[in-house]
Amino acid sequence: MLSKQERALYFLLGCIGVRTILALAPLYIPEHMLPLLGFVTLTIGLSFLYLYTTNGRMNAPEGGGITWWAKYRLIHGLLYLAASIYLFQKQQTAWIPLSIDVLLGLIVFLIKNKIFELKIIF
Repeated sequence: MLSKQERALYFLLGCIGVRTILALAPLYIPEHMLPLLGFVTLTIGLSFLYLYTTNGRMNAPEGGGITWWAKYRLIHGLLYLAASIYLFQKQQTAWIPLSIDVLLGLIVFLIKNKIFELKIIF
């Protein structure tokens, strides 16, 4: 079993790191390669949606045996599908939904680990 610090490191470097690279990729790869990246993001998006609808992989070892991010898979999947549409149209603006995904994942992680506290006043 991974320690809390190891899980945090894997999340920040692995998950957030890879998502950041994917978010920046549309700005740096040649236009003719954007649809290829679209297939990658489509696969990721559909995987998120599949896991969301089936409640799959709920016992993630990298989450300490608990997949605490499961309820966010729907929004992650939809953001990746939106990016895929842009990429298939060879539009660099795919970086926007992918960057939103990175920020959402990071904010949820920080709130979950009580590193950042979100207070909403009504």
